[in-house]
Amino acid sequence: MTGPERRRVVLTTDCGTEMDDQWALAHLFLSPSIELRAVVTTHAPNLPSPAAEASAADAKAVLEHLPGGTGVDVIPGSSTPLQDVSSPLVNAGVERIVEEARACSDGRLALLAIGAATDVASALIAAPDVVDCIEVVAMGFQGRDLGGDEWNVKNDPNAWRAILGSSVPLTVGDASVCKEWLCLTPAKASALLDGRGDIGQYLAGILTTWLDANGEVARLVTGQDDTWPVWDEIVVAHLLGMTQWVSSGRPVLRPDLSFDRSESAGEMRWITHIDVDALWSDLAHRCVGR
Repeated sequence: MTGPERRRVVLTTDCGTEMDDQWALAHLFLSPSIELRAVVTTHAPNLPSPAAEASAADAKAVLEHLPGGTGVDVIPGSSTPLQDVSSPLVNAGVERIVEEARACSDGRLALLAIGAATDVASALIAAPDVVDCIEVVAMGFQGRDLGGDEWNVKNDPNAWRAILGSSVPLTVGDASVCKEWLCLTPAKASALLDGRGDIGQYLAGILTTWLDANGEVARLVTGQDDTWPVWDEIVVAHLLGMTQWVSSGRPVLRPDLSFDRSESAGEMRWITHIDVDALWSDLAHRCVGR
């Protein structure tokens, strides 16, 4: 696809913290229906300092495995969380988000948040007009009923308070749904991607390498030391039309990261189902010959 038929996307990511960001980034780039306009990297406590720059190096390493991938701009965003809900941390990544949103005249820019949402929130706070030009799709929270301190949220709660308090269209895939649908083992990843070229081999390899080094973490999350959810593929599935969702009122995020639903201003979507067979089949197909 070319021109306006392709969905314009900016990805915000803490690439380098696990391995799922790498899978999502590769899948987005390989999808012909998606035009990956830029990657904005963000912070996480297990990234070297400065965190956004370290994450940018990891994102560039993924793109170097993809033919033409080095043509995608990778821009370090914020290396620290927001201090409150009204003071943005403006940087080159936030400026690029705003630029891409304002240039998206044939529909909303899909702004994907698969790391701390600092730069997403900063763009909405610094340039309120872009709320009419952006759709946010995110991986976050432990579950749609209670919220919870899932990684991407606890790394910047104020960013999420700003997003939930805005009117930007918002779709979230939570950790419980990811664990239900997106778990893979090295054996399953190899079966999926064997014979799928260098990219398939690379993606299967980073899952295996990560699990080899983090088996105990995997056991705490999934009950198995050889099983891990490829969390961030949930946003790719949504863009590709492979999800189902429910709508609910936008909650308020309490200090303990639980949800207060006593008052609601506007609606949002929660992903409930992923056509995972179609998702993995699509990824395997895109890797062939690349």
